[in-house]
Amino acid sequence: MKKKPTTIFSEPLFRSFSFMVLAVLLVSSPLLFLNKEFPSIWINQFHSPFLDKLFFYFTYLGDGLILIPVLIFLLFRSYTWAGFFALFIAIEAILVQLVLKKGIFAHLNRPSVYLSNFQDFHQVAGVQLHGLHTFPSGHTQTIFLVITFIILASRKSYLLIIVLLFIAVITALSRVYLLQHFFIDIWFGALIGFFIPVVSIYILQLYNKFPNSQKHLHF
Repeated sequence: MKKKPTTIFSEPLFRSFSFMVLAVLLVSSPLLFLNKEFPSIWINQFHSPFLDKLFFYFTYLGDGLILIPVLIFLLFRSYTWAGFFALFIAIEAILVQLVLKKGIFAHLNRPSVYLSNFQDFHQVAGVQLHGLHTFPSGHTQTIFLVITFIILASRKSYLLIIVLLFIAVITALSRVYLLQHFFIDIWFGALIGFFIPVVSIYILQLYNKFPNSQKHLHF
């Protein structure tokens, strides 16, 4: 009898992480069927000095610079995970930045241009608002890609999963709170950041095409 291949879903904790991500996406999906400005208007009304600072700093966790320390961390854990992380950085950058944001959906405007009464909304001081290339959210895609690989390469625990997923969700919501994106932008950013690497790695493992090397940096 042929042995069933070991995949990322063979690990109970990664299955739990995947279930949590999909649950967040599923529970929030009804918002996709509302007018796309509604979540922005609703969230914006709860502004406060505390939330201004919280989201102002959390949003930087989706910046491209966060990829550098994460890549270094992965090199100490596994060359395999580090290599695939670098590969999916490139794949998702091309998909999100070139194909979607500046290609297919280049005509879609961000809240600062789309909302006719934008001046009536609360704006956080120090945030440089952009007007173009709203879909999908690159910051959200980045943070979900990051937490997915950290969990893949770490000694996993339920606490780590909950903390990292919380960080990713807050980072994603910061893009709406700061009026940089609409909810639909962050929803699909999260889906891309998580779904593409997980499904790709699973298929490679299913057909025994995924390298098993666990070599990593030593000093």
